[in-house]
Amino acid sequence: MSCIEIQINGEAESISSGASLSDIIQQFGLPELGCVFSINNVVIPRSNWNTTQVNQGDAISLFQAFAGG
Repeated sequence: MSCIEIQINGEAESISSGASLSDIIQQFGLPELGCVFSINNVVIPRSNWNTTQVNQGDAISLFQAFAGG
């Protein structure tokens, strides 16, 4: 299987071609609870994580919600 290059929070990473966002979350042990993921500045709904394929050069950003005052 071939690999592609992406960025996760600004860090270059190599992943398997055809990987979904869900695959990447699992592969890198990224937190899921209270998190929002975007690909190329487009927020991906949790219901689409399994079906959203990541492509060469995509930039994934992880945002964690936190409470404060």
